[in-house]
Amino acid sequence: MTRRSPLAGAAVALVFVLAACGGGDDESAGSAATTVEDPTADAGTAATTVPAATEVPPATDAPTDAPADAPNATIAADLPEEIRAETGALEVRGDILPLLGAATPEQDPAVGMPAPVLVGQDYDGNTVRVDGAADGPTMVVFLAHWCPHCNNEIPRLNELRDEGAFPEGLNIVAVSTALNPSQPNFPPSQWLVDKDWTFPVIADGIAVDVEPPFIGARAYGVDGFPFTTLIGADGTVVARWSGEREPDEVLSALGQYLGLS
Repeated sequence: MTRRSPLAGAAVALVFVLAACGGGDDESAGSAATTVEDPTADAGTAATTVPAATEVPPATDAPTDAPADAPNATIAADLPEEIRAETGALEVRGDILPLLGAATPEQDPAVGMPAPVLVGQDYDGNTVRVDGAADGPTMVVFLAHWCPHCNNEIPRLNELRDEGAFPEGLNIVAVSTALNPSQPNFPPSQWLVDKDWTFPVIADGIAVDVEPPFIGARAYGVDGFPFTTLIGADGTVVARWSGEREPDEVLSALGQYLGLS
């Protein structure tokens, strides 16, 4: 059985935090806390309480030159400091992908579609991109700091790294997304250091006017974690999957879908 954590819980929690920050007429924004489904429920916790945050000005519109299908409404100055420090100004170029849902890689409607190009920043402010057509075969892994399955998966990927088992010519990039200050391992910048993640990483952006609010995850049709997308040298999606995979399964997928071994 595939082991994964859903996106919905973190999205609901963060939307609540942002709504509380923005104020407005919504009665829920004035509440001290709300209880939402905990994405780590399989770890033994049934629910979590998300506290309201300090009020900040409402978000402004997305940049006028942003693609219509890429809601780049990340307004860092208008987010709480603890969230602002963990997000990036992420640009999405291209059409967003459909949700994966329960589809297998063979059934995935995104296979054959151009993968959205992501241009963002790591936690040190360096520019990082996901662009298979420019950079060659790419594996992009969406990770959430609170996700128990991501915490299981990173050591497996590190094992392949340390053994030199990843095929030559493969680009590996993580997108740190679905941040939730009320959940374990926040902030994700330190979490990735603690987990010894050494591949490039993009800090996902936040758009307060779309659902889910995580720009990169939305663009790639992410609905669970960890979420992996393989992009061919022509820039198209060749496979996606959600959930944990053992090291040998990862290598097998790289050979099957990218022809790398």
